[in-house]
Amino acid sequence: MLNSNNIVQSDDLKSIYFMYQDTVLSNDGVLFTCDFESASIDKIFALIDKQPELLPTHYQRVSVKKIERTVVAQHIQSMSTTTHTTLDTASLNAVAQRVIGILQDAVMREVSDIHIELYAHETRIEGRIDGRMVSLQPPIPEHEYGKLLFGYLFNEMAVDKDNDFYQANINNGRIEIELETPDGVRDTIWRVGYVPAKDNGGQVTLRWLNKNEFVPSLDNIGWETGHVRIMRDFAQSASGICFLAGQVGSGKTTTVASVLSELKGQGRSINTLEDPPEFDLGIIQSSVVALHDEEDVMFKYAKALLRHDVDIESHGEVRDTKGAMSLCRKGETGQIMFSTLHTSSALGIAHTLNEQMHVPTALIAAPNLMKLWIYQTLVRTLCPHCCLSFDDAHPHLSSEQLNKLDKWMIERNDTTLEENMRFKNPDGCEHCNKGEKGRTTLVEMIVLDDEDRLFISKKDYLGWSNALLAKGFKPISEHATLKIKRGHIDIFTAAERVNGLLGASSNDAYQQLWEEV
Repeated sequence: MLNSNNIVQSDDLKSIYFMYQDTVLSNDGVLFTCDFESASIDKIFALIDKQPELLPTHYQRVSVKKIERTVVAQHIQSMSTTTHTTLDTASLNAVAQRVIGILQDAVMREVSDIHIELYAHETRIEGRIDGRMVSLQPPIPEHEYGKLLFGYLFNEMAVDKDNDFYQANINNGRIEIELETPDGVRDTIWRVGYVPAKDNGGQVTLRWLNKNEFVPSLDNIGWETGHVRIMRDFAQSASGICFLAGQVGSGKTTTVASVLSELKGQGRSINTLEDPPEFDLGIIQSSVVALHDEEDVMFKYAKALLRHDVDIESHGEVRDTKGAMSLCRKGETGQIMFSTLHTSSALGIAHTLNEQMHVPTALIAAPNLMKLWIYQTLVRTLCPHCCLSFDDAHPHLSSEQLNKLDKWMIERNDTTLEENMRFKNPDGCEHCNKGEKGRTTLVEMIVLDDEDRLFISKKDYLGWSNALLAKGFKPISEHATLKIKRGHIDIFTAAERVNGLLGASSNDAYQQLWEEV
């Protein structure tokens, strides 16, 4: 008979219990499980072989019995502990194995980001795969579990960190660890950040910086041929600034790396300032890490490079006025400059630089300074093995989705849409995750001319938007539509990343206010 008092507990066993949440070991030599196929069974057997002292000596053979999942969950819930003040060597080793296990599982599943979230009575471990947040393991019914993970990540593993781990303080650092990846054993580099939260909780986010070992070519990042041609024209010009904008994780750094890889070895000197470098580009790359209160470290490095005869220079994300102004200064001295910015459109770069970074409009609109502004995002691509045709997808779509789809198709009046469009299979297959696998880039570009600069100097952003459309500017929604027509992406997935793709007009929104459900 299983009860909470006769479950064998150790730090190693609890790690297995919490990870799988389907099996526990009783002190009378019985493994109680709700899943005979669970990997936890073999792990517990292996642990008993390694640590026979876990069970009394007279138990020669451990048996396995089936119980209900709810019973297992109830007993695991009862293991939740209060805070520890100190860790002995065995406990510290168990925490280390938990952390390594999380990282190892994440890289084998090709996770780009890991989120460890600590709540009052629970720890959650999630990851981002192809832009989608998924649970990496069931929620762990223990506050202390997550707190120990946080402390180990910062106090034992992280370098270039703000400080040792204190639960009330923001912290940032870097972790380097050798792991088995789908491409073999290699060093992995993670940016790790912590932010505190209510109920003595908090969140640690780990980003796998060198997930992609190889820099893709400019022709293979999802841009159209015209986009690539525009970028190459800019890169071969005498001077000027290119801004790449987008949300976190939208591929901006990868795009810059693709351009710089193509430019190296062509007779021009190239330097980058990064926080920290994500790719090995075979050029001089300076790791610019802002420690403690030294927020203007990028500005200091940029000033130092004035003495190093640079032709092409790339700065990491522009975050403040000094960073923005140093970039503009370099662009005016006759260099090609690249940098990134967080905005939601290419047009938004002007407003962000002026209103948030306090760069004067006269400088933003200076002749031949700002030359190319790009906004991009990443959208999951359809699985070619299980994607659905227009007719096959209909039973899986809600009435609201069907209404939006009908309106979108009517607006485009394109008879080829039904034949070419494809949709994600909600059940997915062995090749994908819920009908999608991998991501592609959607992009919009502004090639700035004097007309654009005049609108910027006047801060007439609505008039500028209309003028851009009149001379052929293609917003990102048009690039999304092109890839939807090709059957590369699902329209509803794209709508989650592209403003206005399926958005209702304000008139439609107001008319729906009093509609009956």
